[in-house]
Amino acid sequence: MLVHMETYTRSKKPYCKPIIIPIKVKDCDYTSIDADTKTVKETFKQLGYAEPEVFNQDSDRDAILNQLLNIREKSEFTEDTDFLLCVIISCSDMNGCFKDFNGVDISVDEVIHIFNTENCIGLRGKPKIFILQTDDLNISTKTPGQFSNTEGDLTRLPTQADSLIYHCSIPSSIETFPWSDSVKPENKWNIAQGSKFIHTFCNEIRKERGTDIHQLTFKVNAAMKEYVDDINSRTLQQQNKELNKHLELPICTSQLLRQFTLCQKQKETDV
Repeated sequence: MLVHMETYTRSKKPYCKPIIIPIKVKDCDYTSIDADTKTVKETFKQLGYAEPEVFNQDSDRDAILNQLLNIREKSEFTEDTDFLLCVIISCSDMNGCFKDFNGVDISVDEVIHIFNTENCIGLRGKPKIFILQTDDLNISTKTPGQFSNTEGDLTRLPTQADSLIYHCSIPSSIETFPWSDSVKPENKWNIAQGSKFIHTFCNEIRKERGTDIHQLTFKVNAAMKEYVDDINSRTLQQQNKELNKHLELPICTSQLLRQFTLCQKQKETDV
């Protein structure tokens, strides 16, 4: 028997003012941050969202957290919005964190804590969606037999009521690694388009209007799988080198209590 799930309350013309946090970390080879930011902004505009709040790329930890605290006090992000949508583009050493301009870690849990039910009354009962593209600095080339044990560095992705975190750590710079000549050029991702994850995610949003966000993440991962499998099957030019760990598909951690779509179907938004 099919169980009908309730949906989150939406305005007749759903309103959202997104937050974009693109951080160019010093000494981090993030090659697609500008392209990713452009893709996200263009997608939000196409979906009819309000003009996003875009952070400075050289923001440090204090500036990022203080700006988020100020946003929490603005009704256009809380009382007046149907949901919170925050996209973070940066680098990371571990799950659940991203880095500021100086390479200092910021836990995603800290960001969520600012907007949780207890601290942000205006967002109580509303979806809070966090999309992360963080180049994993642990993915590099290493000689077999010289692997370090990084298990102790890993943390679990945070969860909070009415929140969803969708996190990808595939480096945008991975196509610049010294791959062997056996890697077909047509299989390589064009990094001028930005990261594979952000490009795929935005593409699926445009195609899948009215799709529940959990189903949307399934579709994004399905579209990403062939690329991830291809990377994991590649060999490097130096035969005594290999990646220090395999790529994984983006991870979705959800505490949403009802069905939720990032945008309504075209015919519903154009009335």
